[in-house]
Amino acid sequence: MKKSEHEIQNEIRVAVGTTQAATLFRANVGKAWTGNKVVCCDNMIMLSCARPFSTGLPIGFPDLFGFRTVEVTPEMVGKKLAVFAFLEVKKPGGRTSRAQEKMHAFLHEAGAVGGIARSAEEAIKLLRHL
Repeated sequence: MKKSEHEIQNEIRVAVGTTQAATLFRANVGKAWTGNKVVCCDNMIMLSCARPFSTGLPIGFPDLFGFRTVEVTPEMVGKKLAVFAFLEVKKPGGRTSRAQEKMHAFLHEAGAVGGIARSAEEAIKLLRHL
């Protein structure tokens, strides 16, 4: 039985938390409608002045994001830093969109760690690479 991206993502979140490879949060990206409620009955809502609403995250934003704590070298005063970390979860054979590829390139150029993960093992390896 093949796993869904949601199932793979849950396995990744458990593994990342268990190994403390990073602190990650789920980015829920989507669109909905908002407006003034006119009628609500039988599991239906009617809106007046309806308008679309986006979650506010940029197109291509990864499924999971957060940080990985790294120990700074003595030359850097021995402090700890949080490095931005991200994972785009795909099932085997799943492909990224052009917007996701552009976002990944932007994040890597800025010094973030992460990438496309199709398993918990792959996710841990991506997050520990620096």
